[in-house]
Parts: sequence; C-alpha cells; structure tokens
Amino acid sequence: MRSFETGRTVARRDVHRPGRLRSEPALRVLTGTGEALVTVYAAGAQVRRPALYAKARTEGDRSVRTEAFDATVSGR
Repeated sequence: MRSFETGRTVARRDVHRPGRLRSEPALRVLTGTGEALVTVYAAGAQVRRPALYAKARTEGDRSVRTEAFDATVSGR
C-alpha cells in the first residue's frame, strides 16, 4: 500500500455498484504507512455528493431524499 504524509488532505471515493460516485469526502491523514492509513473526517470538511442527495440534505424534504436514494440505486 502507498504511504501518505501526515497532515495531507486526501479524498475517499464511495462508489455505488453501477460505478457511479456516491460521495467523496475530504479526509485528513493522521498516519499513513505502507500497512495502514488512518484518517479523520473533520466537522465542516467538504464532501462532494450527487445533486439530488445534496438537495435532500439541504431541504430536509423526505420525498427528495427518497428520490435521491432511488436515483442512486438505479444508477441515474
């Protein structure tokens, strides 16, 4: 495994089955060696998400959240 410099910002990509990006949070490296990568997800860190999911989180509308989930599952 590749090592990462302590304090560096890295992105973790969460990919759903159809190969589509589900989320991509920015993480800070606490320890990065050839054996382990320990990161922290800091409060307020940036996260990329599909537009519908981001809208559902912003508006708090359950119907939009259901639509976002259905879109993720179907690969739209």
